[in-house]
Amino acid sequence: MTPLLQGVGPGQAPAGLTVGDTVWVTQTLAVPPGVTLRPADWSPSDPIERLGAARVTLRGDSAEVAYPIVVWRAGPITVTVPGPLLLGDGGRLDSAPPRPIALQIRSVLPAAPVESIAPQPRADFVPRTTVSLLPLLILLALAALALAPLHWWWRRRGVPRPRPSLALLGAGAPPLDRWADAGESRAVASVAAQRLRSLIAERMPAAHQGLDTETLLQVVAARHDWPLAELGDLLRSLDEARFGAAAFPDTVGLARWAGELAPRLVPEAA
Repeated sequence: MTPLLQGVGPGQAPAGLTVGDTVWVTQTLAVPPGVTLRPADWSPSDPIERLGAARVTLRGDSAEVAYPIVVWRAGPITVTVPGPLLLGDGGRLDSAPPRPIALQIRSVLPAAPVESIAPQPRADFVPRTTVSLLPLLILLALAALALAPLHWWWRRRGVPRPRPSLALLGAGAPPLDRWADAGESRAVASVAAQRLRSLIAERMPAAHQGLDTETLLQVVAARHDWPLAELGDLLRSLDEARFGAAAFPDTVGLARWAGELAPRLVPEAA
């Protein structure tokens, strides 16, 4: 039902109101200087229902107080609108008298007898939505078709080959000799130490290259089939050649010593 906005003052009774229409019942009062007006809290009884808070509109030295209501019964009815509160100087409180307003509410039903009104036909059942897995299957199929070329390309790259272990250079290897002749003795010692440590880590994984020399010797101490004393002397000499303050006299000899020691570092028994 479309609400009908009506302005109703004291003693007025507008025509054309029907059950369920929104009606604004209003009263206008003169407000003396220094007086504050507050609308009263109104809770009407059935068949009248208030739809919202009161609206106060000031016009010069007067104020209009309006309440939105709805009436749920046809026929004549008198609405008693409470008077607003008046707050004066010094906290003095007063109230305006209530105003009766007569309304004539028409029914929304046709004028014919109720028995002559034909009932509406029965409404059809609301169909339920059918749940189907077909959209999900189509989405999975499209995803598989899109990912299949990527998977084929990834598999086509092949299995990565294992990284070959660095073999120790034999005695008198040309690069080491040339480096030593060029005065790069520390580089010769670094290559020899790196390859010796790689061989130790390959034969005994617990002795990886991240360990310092003393910790490495403690780890390999369990290998009684290795020349541990000779291995310790060689590793310490290589450290001295790499990090010592003075140049080591014979780094090529250390590299040759590492090559001779390598075959004696046998792998762990299976």
